Amino acid sequence: MKRTLIGFTLLAAVVLTAPASAGVVTITSPPGTVVSGWSLLALPGIPLYPDPPTIMGSIPIDTKLYRWDAPTQSLVAYDEWMPDAFGNMLLTDGYWLQATAADTISYTGLDDNDTMDVWISLPKIGWTLFGNPFSYSFPWASAKVMDGNITADMADAVHTHGWLQPLGYWWDSSTQSLMTYGLPDDWPDTDTLPAWHGFWLQSNTEKLALVFESVP
Repeated sequence: MKRTLIGFTLLAAVVLTAPASAGVVTITSPPGTVVSGWSLLALPGIPLYPDPPTIMGSIPIDTKLYRWDAPTQSLVAYDEWMPDAFGNMLLTDGYWLQATAADTISYTGLDDNDTMDVWISLPKIGWTLFGNPFSYSFPWASAKVMDGNITADMADAVHTHGWLQPLGYWWDSSTQSLMTYGLPDDWPDTDTLPAWHGFWLQSNTEKLALVFESVP
């Protein structure tokens, strides 16, 4: 039976209670993840040490790394003098990074999330910046959405219930431009979420959960 990671705040606890079967590995970003300019990235493995300086290594992050606070609908910059305001870097979050040169992210983490189902909170009407929680690309049509009462596949969540906007946005770091993702019938630029990427998603309903079921 597959295990489930739920929400944002539980991930730190998952690290502390990870089973003995969890694989502790070095997780390294592929070329093109961090470029000169802006990148919209995510972590594809659960970090053992989730504080931003440890994960990002030598990459400058003071006022250069941003997370999205969905409850207040605002960006939060990493400030080396007030690191607690930013918090830890989590598996399901997306992050903006402004860099002056191409670089590589390398951190120690757990890779068993690739065999878990992952739930991501969509707490408010408005925007959420989430990350692909797996080390592989994930078809957007395979994601599901829960409203507390029913679970709907993505097509019904978008077109029947109207819970989500049809198109979301990702960042093409090679062209430094926003691109769209969505269901194939909605004519997006892509219908697949690549690993190591963050994604903007707009909700029309409060208190939803986005569900990613891992590929067996």
